[in-house]
Amino acid sequence: MSATIEELDDDSPVHPGEHHTHGPSDKQYFTIFWILVAITALEVSTYFWDVWFGEGSWPIAVALLLLLMVVKFWLIASFFMHLRFDSRLLTRIFYFGLATALAVYLVALTVMNIWTDNGNPWYNDPPPNVSPPTTAPPAGG
Repeated sequence: MSATIEELDDDSPVHPGEHHTHGPSDKQYFTIFWILVAITALEVSTYFWDVWFGEGSWPIAVALLLLLMVVKFWLIASFFMHLRFDSRLLTRIFYFGLATALAVYLVALTVMNIWTDNGNPWYNDPPPNVSPPTTAPPAGG
């Protein structure tokens, strides 16, 4: 009795002998990898936008970073975590997690007053110099 490759390649403990082909091919994995590299390079480039485009470019950079975060999450969860090929319930749970994380992040940024200038001109200044304490001369000396 000889076993074929498909019989040895089963991944279902409930239905032995059943062969499941799910997930991207190697070519698709590398395509997704290069897309993620390009997105990461764009994210890193937002650090230099103030120099390239002027001081007022940070709101666009923040919005772009949030959008790119969602795209990267979707690519990684869909393909590398195989959610695209699993149950819809698992996909909904992960997307609910994304929405919750995004909401928490936006609330945290709002609480830290990141969206407006708070008017504190001394925020980035170094702390003032503190002179050493002076002591009174000893009595009777």
